[in-house]
Formats: sequence, structure tokens, C-alpha cells
Amino acid sequence: MGQPPRRKSEVRRLQLTGGSTYIVSLPKRWVKEHGLVAKDQIRVEWRPSGNLRIIPETSAISRRREVDLALDEIPPKLAIDHLIAAYLSGAGIIRIRSKRGFDSKDRKLLRRFISIGRGIEIVNENDKMIEIESLVSAGSLPIHSSLNRMYLLVRTALKDVIESLSTGDQSYLEDINDREDEVDALRLLIERQIGQILESAYIEDSAGLSRWEASELGNIVRTFERMGDHVYTLGQLVVNRGSVTKVDVNVLPFSLIPSWLRALKELNSNIKRPNIEEVHEAKLQLRRNMKILSDFEDEKWGGSNTADAIYINRCSESIRRLCAYASDMAEILLNIHVHKNSNIVVYE
Repeated sequence: MGQPPRRKSEVRRLQLTGGSTYIVSLPKRWVKEHGLVAKDQIRVEWRPSGNLRIIPETSAISRRREVDLALDEIPPKLAIDHLIAAYLSGAGIIRIRSKRGFDSKDRKLLRRFISIGRGIEIVNENDKMIEIESLVSAGSLPIHSSLNRMYLLVRTALKDVIESLSTGDQSYLEDINDREDEVDALRLLIERQIGQILESAYIEDSAGLSRWEASELGNIVRTFERMGDHVYTLGQLVVNRGSVTKVDVNVLPFSLIPSWLRALKELNSNIKRPNIEEVHEAKLQLRRNMKILSDFEDEKWGGSNTADAIYINRCSESIRRLCAYASDMAEILLNIHVHKNSNIVVYE
């Protein structure tokens, strides 16, 4: 028979000693698992919720997550998804096994995976097993810096799209694919970090974020990635249209892009230093822009069926979605602001 499931919690009674000190005993199994003995130090933290957190301060035991993947048992088209899932799980070691060995397609897949991951390398391999190790500590990479890098990539890529539209010069978009890949890689890195923050008190402390705030920053990460997807879509529309065609960027829908860039800049600056008035103004402006673009698209569909109208409509749709995702970002920042400024009231 298998081992019985481990209980997630135990109920212990408070004891009064010396007439003024309350104590509670620790589960023996927890003490043994952390390699603690009598007189070892533990840290007791008072959390904002009122709960206490006990941390084995002097534990000599270290832990890491490991994931084993059997490549033969995974559909070829889903192998990259399993590798990314292992990366996002926070695994320190990802061990890939193959009974038939690794062919050129398998190695190309692994090179692609390593290129979109951050701080991972192949550290051991033989004919039927490859080990990939994470060489970067999650706590050593500031999430806010990675978020700012995502913002800069999205912002500069969109500005280059506008330059290419207004000049007809596609050289501005030569590396649009590389920038899209970097945005995706940063999204995976930050989501991996956030997962580790949610799971580990140590990483939560070193990152300087509460678990609640970390989860909200995860929503901002996915918002940045979706904005990056639509900037990439705009870039592809420009490339497919041809290099000799210029577009007047001072008319709808392109004339609203500077407004979007200003709103996004204000929202990005509010991730670290909250200014609720700026968030309010950015969100209201984005709503106005979305209404303008929606009316513009309705007018285009009602007036013409030409290829130009379809092209402009597709551009307008992506710009409108950029506004919508930025508006979502404003809502997330409002959530963080309200949570930070809320009070815990104790009732007896």
C-alpha cells in the first residue's frame, strides 16, 4: 500500500508557561525534515494578515525542484509546451529522457527552448538523457527591471512601426521577430519568478514583494505580452504591405498611437511609484480612444470593401486592442493601489 497523504496542517494547543509566556510545540516531522535540533534558531514573522510564519533559520537542508520528461511519451508538437511548463514550475533541473536517443530535430527543439529561457544551460548529457539546469537565482533578478525591459521593447517596436509606415522604409522592422521573442522570453522569466515567490517565503522576502502583489504583477506581465503581440501584428501588416507604400500617420487610426504611448508611459511609471491621478487620467483617455477607434472601424466597413479599407481596419483593430490591454493594466494598478492602502480591522 502507498504512503498515506501528508496532512497540510495540524491543530496544536497553546500552553502558558511562567504565567506570562504562551508557547506552542512544533510538529516533530517538520523539525526533522528541516534538519533542526534543540536550541537551533527559527524565525517567527508576523504577516500582514495576522498569521505567523515560521522559518527554519539555521537549517542545513536545501531543496530544489526537479522535473523528468520522457520525450518518447510526448506528442512532438507539444514537447516545447512541456519544456516551458517545467521551466515555469521553477525547476532547478529539467531532465529529458529518450529511449531512442536524440536526433537533430530533438536537439533543435532543445536549442529553441534554451534560447527562450533565461539562465538555463545543458549541464550533463549522454545518448539517452539530457539535463538542463537553471543557473540563476530567482531572487537575484528584480521583477520591476524585467517589467521595464518589456515596456521598452513594446514601446520602441511600436515607434519603429510608425517610422516604417511614414517613410516606407522596412529596415526599421528588420529585428521585429527578435524583439517579439525577447518579450516572450521575459514573460516566461517573470512568470517563473512569480511562481517561486508564491511558493517560497525566502524568495518572497528577497524579491521585496508580497504574494498578493506578485500575483497582480503576473497579470501585468501577461498584459505586456499581449500588447507585444499586437505590435508584432502591426509590424507584419507593414512588412506584408510593401516597402514603397507610405501611410499618413497623422490620420486615424494611427494618429492615436502617440496618445497610447503617453498613457502606457504613465502606467509603467506607476508600477513602482503609484500616482493614482495619473492612472485615472490614462484609463479615461484610453477609453476615449477605444470609442473613437470603434466608431472609425464601423464607418470603414460601411463605406468601402476595398483592400485598403480592410488593411486599415486590421491596423485599427490592433491599435484598439493595445488601448484595451493598457486599460486592463490601469485596472491592475488600481487593484494594487487599493490593496496597499487598505486596513486590516480586527473584530473580537
